[in-house]
Amino acid sequence: MTQPLVTLLTDFGLEDGYVAAMKGVLATQAPDARVVDICHQIPPQDVRRGGFVWASAVPFFPPGTIHVAVVDPGVGSRRRILAAEAGGSLYLVPDNGILGLVLKRKEVRRVVCVGRGANFLEPLSSTFHGRDIFAPAAAYLARGGELQGLGNAVRRYAWLSAVRPSRRSLPGGRLRVKGEVLYVDRFGNALTNLVLDPSVALEELHCGELSFTSLAVTYASVPKGRPLVLVNSAGHLEVALRDGSVAERYGIEVGAPVVALWRR
Repeated sequence: MTQPLVTLLTDFGLEDGYVAAMKGVLATQAPDARVVDICHQIPPQDVRRGGFVWASAVPFFPPGTIHVAVVDPGVGSRRRILAAEAGGSLYLVPDNGILGLVLKRKEVRRVVCVGRGANFLEPLSSTFHGRDIFAPAAAYLARGGELQGLGNAVRRYAWLSAVRPSRRSLPGGRLRVKGEVLYVDRFGNALTNLVLDPSVALEELHCGELSFTSLAVTYASVPKGRPLVLVNSAGHLEVALRDGSVAERYGIEVGAPVVALWRR
């Protein structure tokens, strides 16, 4: 890319000046960089939710992008800050496992512990590493700095894995798959960790008090006010309500079990 591209994902919200402070540092130290906000409304300290949202957006950015994720419950502690290279792009993250929610291990080429080489802000705050370390490190990389210039290579670091559904074969060529709701979006749609297998057909799906025997194609496939289940843009099964919030009406929350029966 001729113009450096930096993305930001945080749990800072938009009511305070935290995101603006990070962007101010980037504008000062890497004025040529273009900054794109992925999301700043991750629930506080919710690393898994942050990873889910991050993973839904990162694949659509070009190689060479510098991705910064600051969902950091351990800020100011002895937890490390990592810079990683994978798929031709760079990632700056706290060492809390979020990297594993957006990448596969085999994609990671190298990882360093951030500790030098960038124009970190002084005095260093123990509560705002997003401004004082992450943003300067991203600016350093945007100016063409080398990954190894940020610190020493590390081989062991935290790695969270996506929650995987359990599967059990049943008589008659049927398959029982049990998963859960991973995320409720701003529309109140419940996004699950179940992925449609093209070799099978849906027989039943249960989520809370709701049951389905077929998949809808679009949200408008059912009358207004009716619940539905469909395959969303990420390829996952999603429980929704036509023109409403399925989470609010039926009390569906993150972690709610979802059980599907497939027939071959």
